[in-house]
Amino acid sequence: MTRTTDDTPFHQRLIGWRIAGWSTAAALLALPAIAMQFSDEVDWTTGDFAMATVILLITGLAAEGGLRLARSWQHLIGFALAIFAAFFTVWSNLAVGIIGDEDASINPRFFTLLAMAIVASILLRFRPRAMATITGILAVSQLALGLAAQRIMPGHDVEWGVLALLAALWFAASLSFHSMARAEARTEAMRNT
Repeated sequence: MTRTTDDTPFHQRLIGWRIAGWSTAAALLALPAIAMQFSDEVDWTTGDFAMATVILLITGLAAEGGLRLARSWQHLIGFALAIFAAFFTVWSNLAVGIIGDEDASINPRFFTLLAMAIVASILLRFRPRAMATITGILAVSQLALGLAAQRIMPGHDVEWGVLALLAALWFAASLSFHSMARAEARTEAMRNT
């Protein structure tokens, strides 16, 4: 007996995307190794490759979790945007620092916010309404950290473009989760009538 698409769990319908995602992670890891063969400007150490592997592995596992938790495209887009925003936050902060250089005193606060958001998401079981609130708070927090940096670190450059991009990613994730929460509420209301 053949199962129809409607009977197939959402995450199983996306197997091609899962393969593409893991292939992209492998390609991102291979790029610096290939570039090092042709240019002295790219100079990654074993530690750089180890850190990149850990970051890409955690990102990939988070994406797998998002695929399994997603119940619709809206939900999946919310997870994808949030995971990309988290990845970009970690990668850029470790590479050069979001504000000033990587040793600037405010940069660890981006990691603190991210860790708090992950813990809250787990405790609230990744529910769409909770995720909408958490990612919305992260959107505002990016800009708030920029303003705080201007006050506590005068003379350091604040990368408003990067902060705006991060805020936009978190805000878009929030809108997607909010849309999913509203859809769930409508479905629940229809069941109760």
